[in-house]
Amino acid sequence: GLSWADSFRPNAQDWYDRQMEALADFDVTITFCFTPEHRGVMPHHTSPPLVPEEFAEFCATMTRRYAPAIAASPVRAVRASAA
Repeated sequence: GLSWADSFRPNAQDWYDRQMEALADFDVTITFCFTPEHRGVMPHHTSPPLVPEEFAEFCATMTRRYAPAIAASPVRAVRASAA
């Protein structure tokens, strides 16, 4: 997953870019995780964010950067069959 907490580290964007480049040959699902201690309701990586919009902006920024080609690979609907 892409860690919101790691986005506050020095050179974070370069680190994310290297990780995404290493995964370029794989089909992956993007997930977002880990609240920075200073941005959580409590100082813990599982804490809800103080300002949910900040987490939402991190998610939107990362999605635009690393998953911009949604139209290039359409998602097919999967139906669960009743047994």
